[in-house]
Amino acid sequence: MKRAFTLIELLVVIAIIAILAAILFPVFAQARAKARAISCLSNTKQIGTALMMYMQDYDETTPSGRGGGWEWWVELMPYIKSVDLLYCPDAIRKNPNNMIAYNQGGACTSAIYRMPKGRAGFGYNWGPIGWRGGGLLGAQIAVTPPVGATCTSGSMLPGITMAGIESPAEMFSYGDSWDTPRATIGIGFAGDDWAGTSNAALRHQGVHNFGFMDGHAKAIKMRAGWMAGAFNNKFILPANPSVARTAYCANPNFVAAKSNTISPDGTNIPDLPCGQISDWIFANYPTCPANAASGSNCFFAN
Repeated sequence: MKRAFTLIELLVVIAIIAILAAILFPVFAQARAKARAISCLSNTKQIGTALMMYMQDYDETTPSGRGGGWEWWVELMPYIKSVDLLYCPDAIRKNPNNMIAYNQGGACTSAIYRMPKGRAGFGYNWGPIGWRGGGLLGAQIAVTPPVGATCTSGSMLPGITMAGIESPAEMFSYGDSWDTPRATIGIGFAGDDWAGTSNAALRHQGVHNFGFMDGHAKAIKMRAGWMAGAFNNKFILPANPSVARTAYCANPNFVAAKSNTISPDGTNIPDLPCGQISDWIFANYPTCPANAASGSNCFFAN
């Protein structure tokens, strides 16, 4: 005589499958997220190799920031070859058809690269705050457009030499960023088009990938919060004060002053030596209360 499943047995099997699925699906999601983070870290390592090759060919000088659409990676393209390396798999960028322009003399642009998947997910180390300098670029300066140009003004941030970097193994070169369109990792720039309001909402569950100036790459735990006058009124920096202290500064004694640049920022960060800026933020920004708004100066609570 054939024996069939009873309804109770069938329901028990379905319940067991549902329970297993509920347990395993989050594990699979976490595994996929970890795989994307590892792929992102691999990209930062490869870009770091390209940066070292570039600097060897150009008198150990970092790529400049010329404004007008010349992203930090334009000068690295002969060493990278493919724009796909510039994407972090976890980065969702605006403007999917964004044109990256070739810049002549700090103004007047003509397009040479189109980013097929939107803006790059990584940013360059301009320094800790705005256009003040202190990182792999000097402070912003005005430049004269080339003869015959249709534009009348421009600006750029000059590169620096490797000899001017005091702690290459502790200084960021580039890393995860939401900055648009400057593509930087500066404390007051990196959250430019980030919609999150908690540390957990940062990329890779709050652990950003960075390349360092000695060529290695590493995942760094980050913190974020509200900063009035910063882009999107938000800031992002390493959660460990000792890491943050050296991460953005070629020379920790360089005074990152608002007067350094033709584009001063609107933050409350005073004119300080570069190596003291992150410490000042940790000391003066409290944990955000529950009702904190975008005009506040505080760290997100979680």
